[in-house]
Amino acid sequence: MAKDLASLSILIPTYNDQDTIETEIEEAAVIGRRVSEKLEILVINDASTDKGDIILKRLTRKIRELKITTHIKNRGYGQTIKELYTSAKCEWIFTTPGDYQIPPTEIMKLIPFTAQADMIIGWRVNRHDPPARLRQSLIYNILLKMLYGLDLHDINSVRLMRSKIIKNIRLTTTSAFVDAELVIDAKRAGYRVIEKPIGHRARGQEAGAGGGKLKTILPVVKEMILYRIRGT
Repeated sequence: MAKDLASLSILIPTYNDQDTIETEIEEAAVIGRRVSEKLEILVINDASTDKGDIILKRLTRKIRELKITTHIKNRGYGQTIKELYTSAKCEWIFTTPGDYQIPPTEIMKLIPFTAQADMIIGWRVNRHDPPARLRQSLIYNILLKMLYGLDLHDINSVRLMRSKIIKNIRLTTTSAFVDAELVIDAKRAGYRVIEKPIGHRARGQEAGAGGGKLKTILPVVKEMILYRIRGT
């Protein structure tokens, strides 16, 4: 029986996710094999300081589709996800975080729309995050709508998209604004971008990537404004 996708690259950026990364990758392998004829799972360990590296090395010995890259110095989410994008070799790309807040099985809620869209973003309708993080996300998405006309609710969530988008646009930003830049440029290039509801889990621990920290937020705001000023 034919599978849903001819080929799929599952991209997982991870930083200090020792408590969740094994479940994340094992589940990605199971669901990836189920929905695609050809699968690769690309993981970048962004200089984690926990025991994640040991776990990743062990997983490579039992999951043949898994490829690990380890950064010696932390480069941040923006640089890491860009590196993953350019490394993907399959027709479809699915991005998912190493903290397991969005289980890889949520891809099943996006696959039915691959015939009508080139990028399907997962909208975390019932998002289980602290109030401060929820407020930051709400304000950020409102600003993106005001500045760029993006009628989307959850720009920084997971996405299932055609890899040709990455080949045909040039990402220039280095912060977490890269998610927004990707959508803006994809829409300008004529690609069809939609969002569909997905599930979301509470964060089990706070040692992972600091999406709500000031040192992460400020570069995003700076690049969002500069990108608008440049008119690119």
